[in-house]
Amino acid sequence: MYMFLPFLTAFLGLILAWFEKRFAALILLAITVGILMYWFHFHATDALNISL
Repeated sequence: MYMFLPFLTAFLGLILAWFEKRFAALILLAITVGILMYWFHFHATDALNISL
């Protein structure tokens, strides 16, 4: 449903890196990784019924 969020944050980070805003790009990279880790944890534990 909200799978566009990591793509959106990664794209915005890419645009910021293109314009040499490295610190802001790293923050968006961290947000992207955080979103992906949260979604993996949610789907791996609830939808697949495995315990991590």
